[in-house]
Amino acid sequence: MKLFRHGPKPLRREIEESCRQMRVIMNRIYSWTTVTFAALTFAGCSTMDSESQSAWHATEIASQDGFAVPECVVADGQGNVFVSNILPDNDVYWGDDGMGFVSRLSVKGKVEAPYWLGGRENSPIHSPKGMCILDGWLYLNDSTRLLRCKLDNPKATLEVVLSKGSRYNDLASDGRHLWISDIKEGKVIRLNSRSREEMAIPAPSGVNGVTTWEGRLFAVSWTEHEIYELDPGGKEEPRPFGLATHFTNLDGIEVLDDGSFVVSDFKGNKVSLVSADEKTVRTLIEVESPADVGIDRKRGLLYVPQFKKDKIIVYQLEKRP
Repeated sequence: MKLFRHGPKPLRREIEESCRQMRVIMNRIYSWTTVTFAALTFAGCSTMDSESQSAWHATEIASQDGFAVPECVVADGQGNVFVSNILPDNDVYWGDDGMGFVSRLSVKGKVEAPYWLGGRENSPIHSPKGMCILDGWLYLNDSTRLLRCKLDNPKATLEVVLSKGSRYNDLASDGRHLWISDIKEGKVIRLNSRSREEMAIPAPSGVNGVTTWEGRLFAVSWTEHEIYELDPGGKEEPRPFGLATHFTNLDGIEVLDDGSFVVSDFKGNKVSLVSADEKTVRTLIEVESPADVGIDRKRGLLYVPQFKKDKIIVYQLEKRP
């Protein structure tokens, strides 16, 4: 009995001390976990907020069908939008068949002049593709030629500027020069719009869409699935972004006001957004067969021609959470 009476006291003290130490340890773990979780949560929210504040979003606001294989869209910033229609004969997209034409739309995509230039019969235009606007002229590639016409009198002023291409594809202008991609030759031609002086610019094979931005020249390749910066002076080789694994067959390219890139992936059935630092790629729009996209900077509108759907979709571009 003595052993039973006096024995439990030391044991009880040991148990109580162990419990006290355990509570101290658990409190410390709880405090550390709470602080760490709060810090991570705060950091995560900050990152998300930062990303969302700089995120571009595209909202469809209009669409129009009834085109004839629309390949390129260009806006003049004055309320007019132009669409090149290939109208191929037996799916020959580079034929000199005289069937091509250009349509004029409103900024919201409504057709105002379906045959603004050319027509379904006896058209002087062959398989028109890339277009750009410079000094009141609309320039357009038609298979092996570069044409131009006055915006205020297109049919009476249509003329041939160049006529020795293999497969002229896209067009861009920096306000002085024209940049013409020849997808078959794998080169870009720099053309002085006034003197007509030409220079070949090194470009990747399968070069397709081209665009300029603040003195820099960019292009995409259909066959290499890649985005490149080209040297406007023609001395350096094309510099790839290193993003080829993200794409299937690239068609068009534009640069947004913050330096982000919009590229259309024709067989990938999407329009993608590439960050200005060339590191991040995300899908902006999922859409079938997007060809050479166009933008209206003044109104923040993106025009996507659906090559295989004979349709144009208009999206409002904006930054929002």
